[in-house]
Amino acid sequence: MISISIAYAQESTKEEKKASFAVHTIHNSVAGFSTVFLGSLPINDKLDLTMYSVFWTNPTFGLEPSPGGGDLFIETGIGLGFKLLNDKWFINPSLGFGHGKFLSLGETTLLGEGIIPSVFTTYNQGKFEFEAYLAYYGALRKGGPVTRDFLLNWVAPGINAHKRFSVGAYYEQFVLTRSTDDIIREDSVYQWLGGYLKLKFDKGIFFRIAAGKNFATNLGQSDEFYKISAFIPF
Repeated sequence: MISISIAYAQESTKEEKKASFAVHTIHNSVAGFSTVFLGSLPINDKLDLTMYSVFWTNPTFGLEPSPGGGDLFIETGIGLGFKLLNDKWFINPSLGFGHGKFLSLGETTLLGEGIIPSVFTTYNQGKFEFEAYLAYYGALRKGGPVTRDFLLNWVAPGINAHKRFSVGAYYEQFVLTRSTDDIIREDSVYQWLGGYLKLKFDKGIFFRIAAGKNFATNLGQSDEFYKISAFIPF
């Protein structure tokens, strides 16, 4: 699954702050490729109205997808971005909704099939950087006899070794927390632990690769993982 990440690269000027927009592309060894759109509208110097949309392209998220790739899972949501400690610490709680049939397990796409509350936070000061994310995927609508809920989280503490790159540890877990089908039991879909390398470019662009060990293979996932992402603000 995905590893959803908002890292705003806004210049500090005396002028009125402008709305910002970014694209975050991600590919990992379980969920495959996805694209995240991120937007931010300033309310004041310390608070933003944020939005996001995640386009999952893995056909298994549509279970038995329609010809041409229909019924793929999509997330949309809004939130508030709080900037603290001279903009070094950013906290972004959001409320999103899932559309498709990944949670409702029906025959066709359902709008608002699931609710997705989440919180993202990042801190960057001197030699230290930190990123964490927590989201709950709860089924709202029944498309079939079975519904299911998931919990996604990741933590990435690191060191700014140079102005152009940083290194750190990476942990991510995706858990099936509830299923109305007694055959499918609650368990971790994956549980990753490894390290990351992040390359930093001008204008807030970065590229990050994480890799390591998967400690949850009960559902058939590989013993190892990789996750590659590129963040591009406009």
